[in-house]
Amino acid sequence: MAQITLTLPDGNARQYDAGITAGDVANDISKSLGKKAISATVDGAHVDLAWPINADADIAIHTMADEDQANELLRHDLAHIMARAVQEIWPETKVTIGPVIKDGWYYDFDRKEPFSPEDLGLIEKKMKEIINKRDAIRTEVWDRPRAIKHYEDLNEPY
Repeated sequence: MAQITLTLPDGNARQYDAGITAGDVANDISKSLGKKAISATVDGAHVDLAWPINADADIAIHTMADEDQANELLRHDLAHIMARAVQEIWPETKVTIGPVIKDGWYYDFDRKEPFSPEDLGLIEKKMKEIINKRDAIRTEVWDRPRAIKHYEDLNEPY
């Protein structure tokens, strides 16, 4: 397998097999960092711990102490949880666009009826239920045709 070089913020470089994940790098640095790690920055891109790294890169491992990265990660995950909650309550709703922004996140939804203020409480309650399930989160890297087919099969046109 091809070897890659990952350079840490302190300038130290380490050799790994191509395809290693940021989580594996964190564990290799130290078991305690592996337990605390929440994400990484690889060549300037904020990625999750399961993302494969296939080329030489600069890498920084982040923990909850890294406020900017922690907030971005939490907001990203909460946006997905909100979208799931909305679709569990109103299955006909289509998810459109929903990025993380400076002070939070949002999603635009395609549905016949607009949301009411009362709906926000329902969504929040459902989000808490989803969070309390503690479902495993995993990253899967798909090629474009597979991703398009997946969302077409779900009748998600956006």
